[in-house]
Formats: sequence, C-alpha cells, structure tokens
Amino acid sequence: MLMMIVASGVGFGVWTVGRAVRPRPTPLATTIRSVRQPGVSLLEQDGRPNELASGLSETASRVLATLGLGQSEALAAQLRILDKPPERHAFEKLLAATAGLSLPLLAGAALVVGGVSVNPAVIIITTAVLAVGGFFYPDLPLSEQVEKRQQAFRHALSSWLDLVTIILAGGGGIETALTGAADAGDGWAFDELRRALRRAELTGRTPWEVLDELGATLQITELSELAASVSLAGGQGAKIRQSLAAKADALRAQQAADIETNAEERTEKMIVPVTVMVIGLTLFIGFGAIDAISTDGGATYAPTTEAP
Repeated sequence: MLMMIVASGVGFGVWTVGRAVRPRPTPLATTIRSVRQPGVSLLEQDGRPNELASGLSETASRVLATLGLGQSEALAAQLRILDKPPERHAFEKLLAATAGLSLPLLAGAALVVGGVSVNPAVIIITTAVLAVGGFFYPDLPLSEQVEKRQQAFRHALSSWLDLVTIILAGGGGIETALTGAADAGDGWAFDELRRALRRAELTGRTPWEVLDELGATLQITELSELAASVSLAGGQGAKIRQSLAAKADALRAQQAADIETNAEERTEKMIVPVTVMVIGLTLFIGFGAIDAISTDGGATYAPTTEAP
C-alpha cells in the first residue's frame, strides 16, 4: 500500500512538472509588469545570472499556477515590498513541501528495510502534515520581514528629507532637491526613490504623483503624506522647506517612540522565561531539601547496648 501511494505521488508530480514546463505564451500584461517592477534576481557570487536557479524558480512558479495555487494579492504586495521575485518564493515553497513529503517516506522505508513494522496510516498522516506545513512555512516570516523593511525605509526617508531641506536652503528647486538628495544616498530605499523619480522624469509626470504611488505600493503612509506636501508646494508655492523639516522631525520622533515600544515589549517577553527559570530552580532546590528532610526524619536508629 505504501509503495502504491509513493508511486501515485511520483506519477502525479511528473505529470504536473511536465505540464508546467511545457512552453506556453506569456500574456503581454505579465511581461510588461515584470519589466516595470524589477526584483532581486538570483545571482552567483560573480554577479552573473544563475540560469539553473532562474529556471528552477520559473518552473516552480508554473507548477503552482498549474495546481491553482498562485500567489494572492496580499502575498504579491508583500513580495513587492521585500523586492523578492515571486518565482523565487514559489521555489522555496515547493522545496519545503518536497522536503516535508520526502522525509517521512524515507524514514518509513528505512524502518521497513530494518525489519520494523510501520503503520502506513501514520506515515500517510505525517507526510500530509509535513508537506502542508512545509508549503506554508516560507509565508510565516514575511510579515515580520515586511515590517522591518518598512521601518528601514522610514529611517532612510527621514535622512532623505534632511538632504532635501539642505538643498532647498541652498537655493535649489524642489525637483532638483528631490533628485539630488536621492542620488546622494545608498541602499535599497534610496534606489526605490531614484527609480520613482527617474520614472517621473521619463513619463513626464510630477514627482509627487510617483512618490504617492510608491508610498501606496510600499504601504508607507509617511511617503504619501510627503507627496501631498510636495504637491502643495509645487502647485501653490507653500513653504516647503519648513514643512519638510517638520516632517523629518516627526519621523524621527515616531521612530524613537517605536524603538522604545519595541524595547518595552521585549522586556515584557523576557518575564516569562525568567519566571520559568526561577520556578524550575526553586523546584530543583526544594525537591532536594524536602527529600533530605524526609529521609532524615524517617530514619530509625537502633538503641546501642554496651557490653558489660
């Protein structure tokens, strides 16, 4: 029965992979979207594209699409914020699911070869649970990674605003200040800002419109508010330098409050392990003391008689 299940799984996997790798026409909208939204490519150490990793990632993405397990809008938004290609994430999901599927089967086969009787139902249930758990395991850390990446972008945004205000104080225009401040920084956040401003320049749109779209894409409300301030300055000539400086100060104050809140939360989380450790130490010492007292109290001493 176990061999029949393994053979059925292998046959279904071969059919799915064969159907996924079959060349199919790619929709034009998908191709344009992949060009407009660059992601982190799988590279080798020398910086050249790894064709094997890219091919495996694309195959994994096609397999999930064939099975009807394509990415949702929420997952696509998270991957966009992390700048992670969907193909790579699909490859990680299939790899984890394959590992969870293979380990119980290999362990069961080893036990059967060793002469140990194994209940097939246990192997089937364990295989199904580990395969499903492995498939969803790469999705678990995404929320935390997205939050950390957004926090890093807010730190970079405050620095960018400081540079913008300095250039404005030197007599530069608003568009010159935005572009010059973005060119002066390093990191993925400044890369996103440079790409957005470059896209605005090439498409003939205003920088604040593109910054508003970037804030909506990265789910950074502060960037959308900044775009509204810049739009007000470009359309009505408001005092942009003072408003940007105030926005930078507000960002730094919010970041300091977030850091203090995270520190307090971690301090509260440390109460539980410390309490468990103290209780364990108390039980360890108390058990020894109670055991010693009970042993001494229950001991009987025979009377000694002196020889005449």
